[in-house]
Amino acid sequence: MKAPKILCSIAALAFSLTASHAVETDPVGFVSVTVPANSDAVLAVPLNRSSEFKGVISSIAGNVITVTGTPGWTANQFVQSLPGQIKTYAVQIASGVREGLTAKITANTTNTLTIQLPTGDNLTGVVSGASGDQIDVLPYWTPASLFSTITDGTELYTFVGSNGLPAAGTYAAPSMLYVYDTISGGWIDQLLETAVNHDALNFGSAILVRNNGASSLTLSMVGSVPMSKHRFVFGTQAGATEQDVRIGFSSPVPELLSSVGLPAVEGDQLLAFNNAASGKNKAPASILVYDGTQWLDSGTELAVPTFQLLPGNGYIFRKAATVGASNVVWTDLQSYLAP
Repeated sequence: MKAPKILCSIAALAFSLTASHAVETDPVGFVSVTVPANSDAVLAVPLNRSSEFKGVISSIAGNVITVTGTPGWTANQFVQSLPGQIKTYAVQIASGVREGLTAKITANTTNTLTIQLPTGDNLTGVVSGASGDQIDVLPYWTPASLFSTITDGTELYTFVGSNGLPAAGTYAAPSMLYVYDTISGGWIDQLLETAVNHDALNFGSAILVRNNGASSLTLSMVGSVPMSKHRFVFGTQAGATEQDVRIGFSSPVPELLSSVGLPAVEGDQLLAFNNAASGKNKAPASILVYDGTQWLDSGTELAVPTFQLLPGNGYIFRKAATVGASNVVWTDLQSYLAP
């Protein structure tokens, strides 16, 4: 099992664990980030919402997964249907060659799940049957569920479209602008002024939070510690064009950049931001460049073997231009899960 190392790893870094890993319960942790007054922070959620079902794949037909046993689901209980069903759900593969793959549930029966696969990923190699791969069914984070406390006027920007992909090129405008307003009932679409408390936020993508208040804002993210590999698909959206992808790593502990398996090629860049610094539309605090072998500081041109991806922080991965649009899979086992 993957559990033993996580208990000492997370406790040593002052994260809270309120449950030990068992068949039905994952450890719970929290990560807090303080955003200065009148400032931006680039964030990524390092935790999951709690699983509501854990099971085994009995069979797969196209994009329909049948689970073993009789879970007793009701039709489409995992499909958002406002105002009654506010959650959007995903299937996460929890073992095997596609461990970490996360796909939106678009329909379900009493024992089947119809899924929408992320662009560039597939179910090839997933095992079904008596010794089938394990899955979790869990809700997406939403603006309303993500932070335990928030203040009026706080803004949240996302950068992926309805297809889960960013716009082609670099410095793309946000795809969605949310603002928090208690009078309007919480989070609203800045442009349409409609309620968006329960919009699904993309797994693995970084977001930008803007604190428009005169005081610093501490954002606490509380959730289940990921017990499956990090997995995220990204690439270029157009040929001969650099591509910005906003990313985070699914870990509540710091992870060495050199050890997370980020699929970089020569010329790729990683833009890191200082969330503790004041200001809006901040320039990157660090720009790292991959030389084909290792990451270098673009200013000093020296290697940065100790550079860490920090829990809760988001980054911009600037992928070098490719001949045509392309996708790569970023998959890696977090340090606290390593045997």
